[in-house]
Amino acid sequence: MPKTTHPSTPAEVAAAVLDAIDTHPEAFDMSSWLFTPDGKWLAPETEPSCGTTMCGGGWAAHLTGWTLGTRRYASKDGVDRLTEEVAAEALDLPDTALFHGTAEALLSQLREIAGR
Repeated sequence: MPKTTHPSTPAEVAAAVLDAIDTHPEAFDMSSWLFTPDGKWLAPETEPSCGTTMCGGGWAAHLTGWTLGTRRYASKDGVDRLTEEVAAEALDLPDTALFHGTAEALLSQLREIAGR
């Protein structure tokens, strides 16, 4: 089975997050990194099921190949990290403050990073 290619540059990640939010607006919620109705982790390449939501940082981590947990953690290749740190690194942000702000501020910054 071929390996899935994940967005790797900040511009690609930002564009992928914007596209995912456009495709799944019901799954975008800045109030939690990940919420799943059944409390289970969300594996990469898995579409969010009904009732699943992620903030922009959660989407960035998810789309770059991390498995998301409901307690702010992401896991990949046996490494567990805070989701916000994974997202900030993927988007080349100096800190994680953007993920604790408003949806409008996040979307504006993602558009700038993506060149949109």
